[in-house]
Amino acid sequence: MGNINIHMKIIDKAQLLIDLRLLQFNYRKINQITNKSNLIGVVKGDGYGHGMIRCSEALIKSGCKHLYVADIGDALKLRNKFNKVSIYVLSGPISNNEVKTLDNHKIIPILNNNEQLEIVQKYSLSKNKKMNVVIHLDTGMNRMGFKPDHFSNLSEQLKMFNVSFLMSHFTSADEKDKKNSNKQFKQLLNLNQNLNYKLSIANSSGCFLNSNYHLDYVRPGKSLYGMNPFKKESFELKQVASLYAPIIQTSSINKNETVGYGKTYTAQKKIKTATINFGYANGYMRSASNRAITYINGIPAKVLGRISMDLVTIDVSNIPDQFLHLGYPVEILGENATYEKVSESLGTHELETLISIGLGTQKKYLS
Repeated sequence: MGNINIHMKIIDKAQLLIDLRLLQFNYRKINQITNKSNLIGVVKGDGYGHGMIRCSEALIKSGCKHLYVADIGDALKLRNKFNKVSIYVLSGPISNNEVKTLDNHKIIPILNNNEQLEIVQKYSLSKNKKMNVVIHLDTGMNRMGFKPDHFSNLSEQLKMFNVSFLMSHFTSADEKDKKNSNKQFKQLLNLNQNLNYKLSIANSSGCFLNSNYHLDYVRPGKSLYGMNPFKKESFELKQVASLYAPIIQTSSINKNETVGYGKTYTAQKKIKTATINFGYANGYMRSASNRAITYINGIPAKVLGRISMDLVTIDVSNIPDQFLHLGYPVEILGENATYEKVSESLGTHELETLISIGLGTQKKYLS
């Protein structure tokens, strides 16, 4: 990833570079670790900000046969492009019309509660057919899914469906203490004891935490895009995205002069500055003001003052003048400005960072 911008001498607008080759590398790496399980590529949130369609295409080319999204709209977009892959939709249906749409497009709903189960059951009876479904069990997240005591009473109703698998979701698999994860894992196994359905509980962190968690299906999300599930540990995952924005002005300010709205930065000495064409309209949150570090040719340049809607001012006092011309690319995400570092400066999670920037910035794909 560090050499993505080696030929990028001048750019006229911010570019979010998505290296699909690195996405495929991560897929193969995770698939190798979980090789006895079916891998479901999680591409919700527009592929975690990386672009759902292009990322799905790259995953399918690497052998991925299952994709997972949050809502029916995204599932339909995938189905319109990809005929053979299995598509699972987390939110499940809320009406008979949605069930009909899912059925017509061979999209597998994840059923989270009794109301959804009854809607699909009623439709199935009207069509005299068994629909493929996934049953979501709540083993501690307290967000979505059947409660264990309720699920125990569903065995007869489930015979009306082709249950692809039972799934649950870890609450804290990114913590090395496995006590809570083990509790959820055992509960899922116990609920399936007399049913013998296929099972899934491992998200990205679960893939790396314990091979016992892999079961029949794994559902990696952030790790596909190169986000490390455990800090300070390397799993050889590659950061898929990098982001560069152009310099559009250089200047200097004297001691005691201020930068930006609210005068939140005051120069302690005379410094050189550069303004880049990027801001919170592109998803670069104001919380990074006076905190974030950008890079020019690998040399750090700190953000000065408040981030504006379309502009960011940085300290370029240590940057050679040869790199300070109009259009020169400033690294906001990349080899130096990693997902983790940038997210820390924004005061948020890597996923929120990537989705926000992905929605607000033009993408360019490398394959």
